[in-house]
Amino acid sequence: MGGSELETPVAETGTTPASHARPASAWPRRWAWPVLFVAAGLALFAAYLRQAQTVPVMSDGASNALQAWDLLHGNVLLRGWTMSDVSFYTTEIPQYMLVELAHGLNADVVHIAAAMSYTLLVLGAALLARGRAAGREGAVRMLVAAGIMLAPSLGTATVTLLSNPDHTGTQVPMLVIWLIIDTDAQRRARWWVPATAAALLAWVQVGDPLVLYEGVVPLVLVCAIRILRRRGSLAENWYELSLAAGAVVSAGVAWVALKVINRLGGFAVRPPAVAFAHLDHLPANAWVAVRSVLLLFGADFSGGQRPAHIGLAVVHLAGVALAAWAVGRALRRFGTEDLVVQVLTVALIVLLAAYVVRGNPNVAGSTHEIAGVLPIGAVLAGRLLGGTLARGRLLIPALAVILGCYAGIEVHNAVQPRPSDPNAQVAAWLTAHHLTYGLGDYWNANAMTVDGASQVQVRSVSRSGDTLVYRPWESENSWYDPAQHDATFLVTPGPANACSPGTPAGWEAAARATFGPPSGTYRVAGFIILVWPKNLLPDLTTKSPHGPIQC
Repeated sequence: MGGSELETPVAETGTTPASHARPASAWPRRWAWPVLFVAAGLALFAAYLRQAQTVPVMSDGASNALQAWDLLHGNVLLRGWTMSDVSFYTTEIPQYMLVELAHGLNADVVHIAAAMSYTLLVLGAALLARGRAAGREGAVRMLVAAGIMLAPSLGTATVTLLSNPDHTGTQVPMLVIWLIIDTDAQRRARWWVPATAAALLAWVQVGDPLVLYEGVVPLVLVCAIRILRRRGSLAENWYELSLAAGAVVSAGVAWVALKVINRLGGFAVRPPAVAFAHLDHLPANAWVAVRSVLLLFGADFSGGQRPAHIGLAVVHLAGVALAAWAVGRALRRFGTEDLVVQVLTVALIVLLAAYVVRGNPNVAGSTHEIAGVLPIGAVLAGRLLGGTLARGRLLIPALAVILGCYAGIEVHNAVQPRPSDPNAQVAAWLTAHHLTYGLGDYWNANAMTVDGASQVQVRSVSRSGDTLVYRPWESENSWYDPAQHDATFLVTPGPANACSPGTPAGWEAAARATFGPPSGTYRVAGFIILVWPKNLLPDLTTKSPHGPIQC
């Protein structure tokens, strides 16, 4: 008897008392956001894949696909390869390799990888924009960031953001780094976070040296500013000191890694061409930077005066306005903002400043160098304006209307027909005529090889005066060994190709001067194909490229 009457009997089945049981409705709520997030990612990937397919594969992306194919078949260090000034060895090439493992080597490898990268970029920007916010404000932050990036414009913007790697894919690991640092700041400073950030920065820099300007320099500057403002002891500033030191070390580790890879017989990377603009050119360069930013955000008006084009650009101006508003707020409150906001703000300024002072930037050919401006602007807009927008009675409906317009634009982009690809037509014609190994200009050669699933292989050559030569650039040395390969044809640049210098007739004259008169001349899809009854490789001489092959 005693105190037994005060005890609460517990069922022998071992079930949890009702007071401690999780409500049945809590589980659906708990899983609603992850399920919705994954579903949104799948829908975005499908839409971006369709949009990516509106742009034929170009030689830069095709080169990376061939490098990944070589790596997949055992050439881990890519021996014999000469890259451009960016290797993408630790970023897109492993991604391409995984896609090829499941999909084989073909043109859609580039499209799938581009759609995958941009989907991850949109989702990562939404997560980083959310930060510590929850509930309505957290949702608004995510929708603002994702909405700004939701609908890249067709044409040049699709080429920049949903085609070749060209620094867009680099933004995905950069967002991962900022997410790690931001998550740590929301809890407590832990020693392994600076070490992890440094390791990831070094890893990404091996593939893309632009990270030095977008990641290392901003992180060092912001940490130095925070230390100077705090004026504390070394122990009090250990976290910022560790982040800054790790960032500096990462640059050295990446440089050493590239040297070691080359010493071990692996790929070589061409040094980037560095040129600074004359003071008189800075105003024109600043205007190019403005147009490039508008293009990234989908608000470029230079594509024509068609009402539909103008209307789409006007809608995208909302994203530009939100990003500009957020950057202004970040600068005004810089001293009180959190670490990630400060780093992103400085990164955006450094990217734009470097773009303006470099020599001869152009909207069509160099916008990809500031691709990071788009996710940075989107994250800042969501993170700094989400609270203001969530509290505004009239702002939420306006935001919903704009987001609906962006979604409609992306649906429109995704249902566009896939255009015919002249390179694919040439590859099919060559295969049908049993011409399996030959030469072409850089901007078509590797693309034709990938379009033909490597059943026909076209290797790039360049014009040097009145002759054709081999300049190592996104190529593998053994391709030009006459003991291993028998090249019997040349594909001259197409008439609409503005990238390769000279006209098709000029290339034909240079080919005749180099290899002698051909035995056959054919016209296919706007290209001239010259065929010889001999191996052309012994007649090629090798010259070093003068710098990046510009388009």
